[in-house]
Amino acid sequence: MFGKAKAKKTVVVETKPYHCMNIERIQSELDVNVTTGLTPSDAEQRLTVYGLNEMRGGGRPSAFKILIRQLANLMTLILIAAVAIAFAIKDWIEAGVVIGVIVLNTAVGFAQEFKAEKTMDSLRKMTSPTSRVLRSGHQIVVPTVDLVPGDVIYLESGDVVGADCRLFEVFNLETDEALLTGEALPIPKTVDTFDDVELPLGDRINLSFASTTVTKGRAKAVIYATGMSSEVGKIAKKLMETNKAKKTPLQKALDKMSWVLLGVAIASMLIVFGANKFKIKNEVLLYAIGLAIATIPEGLIAVVTLTMSLGVHTLAKKQALVRKLVALESLGSITNICSDKTGTLTQSKMVLVRAWLPGEGFFRVAGLGFEPAGE
Repeated sequence: MFGKAKAKKTVVVETKPYHCMNIERIQSELDVNVTTGLTPSDAEQRLTVYGLNEMRGGGRPSAFKILIRQLANLMTLILIAAVAIAFAIKDWIEAGVVIGVIVLNTAVGFAQEFKAEKTMDSLRKMTSPTSRVLRSGHQIVVPTVDLVPGDVIYLESGDVVGADCRLFEVFNLETDEALLTGEALPIPKTVDTFDDVELPLGDRINLSFASTTVTKGRAKAVIYATGMSSEVGKIAKKLMETNKAKKTPLQKALDKMSWVLLGVAIASMLIVFGANKFKIKNEVLLYAIGLAIATIPEGLIAVVTLTMSLGVHTLAKKQALVRKLVALESLGSITNICSDKTGTLTQSKMVLVRAWLPGEGFFRVAGLGFEPAGE
């Protein structure tokens, strides 16, 4: 079955959901023996077929892309055009001033975003996850990105599940699936087979999903989906499809103002030419271009960028990382945050902070409530 695969696949073809299959059917479906696992050659071949077990599309952008992102706005393009005109008429002072503004704005934005991307990259490298699998009858540790469908994986308390897998041996296993389903409490797992094909994801307790955490117990499982084919990968894929780059209200306002200023600059030039009956001499041309450039607020874009950079610096002191400067405006526009799951923003626990006793009155209780400290 597996040997016939020739083209690279991105999904695992299923006849029915894995929570409805018993372990014998799964062994046949994935062409694996759970007592010995895959051989190294099988694993290597499947890695070629299915690809690395990783989320695609969220890589670190290059320095060149970050630089282009700083220049790709209407106001900056107008300033670049103003520089070209200033050079054409040999107005070196005006050209130097505008170039200085462009360089300052670009440098501040580039430095901030490049630093944030480097920080994110460092955080990714710090995790460097590995998983224990069974291959040729021996337990070995492999990078999680090298997991493939058919691998027999070992899970124990504290592990982050490397891929979607079907459990076939469980000992008191519980996993935290809040990342995927929003459930605040750990989910007890079983090896039982279910008949309901449409069973909700959170009720498929004979499966364990990528990126969830084992909170208690241990287990063995067979991997059936990796990378973008996993449940968390499907969510990432949908986010990538719907994540269209939209401009913020401030960006839209700046673009609108840029068009207006561009119109005013052109109108000013036409008025100067008209006043001279369109007899365009060097002096008239110089005056018209100077008037047009004067209508453009060269320092505005630098002021906006510096203000956002200061905001990012303030957030950094509060241990918050901002990857893009424009995200700061979106964050500042938030008035209400709605959350429907206890445990996502809270600890899903209640703490007594004030009490009333008959004849005694009110008492304030100090401390966190989870530690034997307080008054």
